[in-house]
Amino acid sequence: MLRKSLLLTLVFLLAMGSFAWASTRPLPNDAAPESKQVLRIPMLFEGQYMDWMKTVYNRAGRPEVVQEPLTVFDKDMNVRPAAAAKWQPSEDGLCWTFTLRAGIKWSDGQPLTAEDFVFALERAIQQGYDFNWYFSWAAEIVNWDQVEAGELPFSELGVKALDARTIEVKTETPKPYLPAVMSWWFPVPKHVVQAHGDEYATRAETMVCSGPFMVKEWVKEQHVVYVPNPHYNGPWQPYLREIVELAGTGNPETGFPAYLAGDLDITGLNPGQLAYAKARFSEEVVGWPEFQLFYLTFDTTKPPFDSKLVRQAINHAIDRELLTNTVLADMAFPAYTLIMPGFPGYNAGLKEISRFDIDLARELLAEAGYPNGKGFPEIELWLRLEASIMPHQKPAAEFIQQQLKQNLGINMKIQIYEMKTFMDAMVNRTHNFFLAPYMVDYVDPSNFMSLFLSGGRHAWAHNHYDDLVKEANSIIDHEQRLRLYEEAEALLLEEAPAVFIMNMKTNHLWKPHLGGEAVTEDSSGLKRLTAVTNLYFFSNVYITQ
Repeated sequence: MLRKSLLLTLVFLLAMGSFAWASTRPLPNDAAPESKQVLRIPMLFEGQYMDWMKTVYNRAGRPEVVQEPLTVFDKDMNVRPAAAAKWQPSEDGLCWTFTLRAGIKWSDGQPLTAEDFVFALERAIQQGYDFNWYFSWAAEIVNWDQVEAGELPFSELGVKALDARTIEVKTETPKPYLPAVMSWWFPVPKHVVQAHGDEYATRAETMVCSGPFMVKEWVKEQHVVYVPNPHYNGPWQPYLREIVELAGTGNPETGFPAYLAGDLDITGLNPGQLAYAKARFSEEVVGWPEFQLFYLTFDTTKPPFDSKLVRQAINHAIDRELLTNTVLADMAFPAYTLIMPGFPGYNAGLKEISRFDIDLARELLAEAGYPNGKGFPEIELWLRLEASIMPHQKPAAEFIQQQLKQNLGINMKIQIYEMKTFMDAMVNRTHNFFLAPYMVDYVDPSNFMSLFLSGGRHAWAHNHYDDLVKEANSIIDHEQRLRLYEEAEALLLEEAPAVFIMNMKTNHLWKPHLGGEAVTEDSSGLKRLTAVTNLYFFSNVYITQ
């Protein structure tokens, strides 16, 4: 009966013709006619499943626009309702209730209920989901680790569907930022998985969607076509009539030629293409800082980095402005703090703690017992072998090598290791000096501040820092949280268990006919992509006349 219902729904949509993909949102005055509202984009992920709750790292296409998460971020990085219309914490902050929007339906017309969200986690935790760590670390859902290990049944997980529209989430500690974390919790159509298994998310014919778009056509190794979902009743109604995602164009080496040929409206640029693009298409080059940080990190339990004076000397000896204005021009911005400009909790007043000051750096190193670097052991900086960041981190490492030699008399070697070896050495303390990258997972200061809690990925441990961050992580009052984070970050910068070097900048080409809230300037004057999530971006972009 279910298969028959799905077939009848498909026939109905096909019979409706253009209605199945016509935008229900009035177009702006400068927009091209509806027939021209087609956006052509590169396919960044060509994995097996278009289902974020099945796999993140082997996903296909854009599951983030065909399924609607509980929450989403707007252009100002505020948490906004998506599938959840509202949410409320308990007085102790350990239990949250999320209320779904009334009348939510899947693209086959079937009701979407709280059970579809709970089922998404049940399926994930039982199948060894490759993003399970997120719900354990960022959300700290009660009993997550024990259920994942098979020590407790799923019924003991701190997630329940109280009724068709209400989800209850219990956490191990108070999580005032839990709504932000929930921006990566998508529903899974339980009725379709029961009929087709996980393979439902491998072809257009069985893809059932909850977001503003749905999959109209999916030709493997060629393209995916997305169209507006006629059953979507949420706040993220799109302007576009179609999104065409082209396979084989996800990296700049192939995307750039496709853009030049007119096959794409957007493409990324690698450093080698940037100068040419700026010379020929200066008005179409768009760049913005990513929330990706690169920093030096030390094993602070072993010499020479057990000396705070040594770490502080290195912090003051590196001219970040020179690095990002010359070697990495248009590829990075200088970083002096853990939290970067444009991110909630950024405090420009803390930059002074990490200022470039050669005289101070030399004084500190001499006080540590190494005047002009005399007696300082040769050190070895490890880099993580990762193609997407190597154009940024290798030149940065070579610049740091030169700065430490020139400004402090320190000799440094550079070694590159594949990811597992690199991470094992950092976590298990078998090496003492790394250039580490870190990319944001959710938009809240806790995402970065928790990175340096004792017992985590770094050897440094500090009880007062832990107390400040843990208290801030558990407080509802936003201003009070920010004050505690500021105090903790100042302490971190003074202790210098890490030296923050740069934030990566991404560069793209955008066709001039792209309109909507695509790029804005933040309070520091930096241009930044307003879309923290794909859902926001693809619901607001349109084609101009």
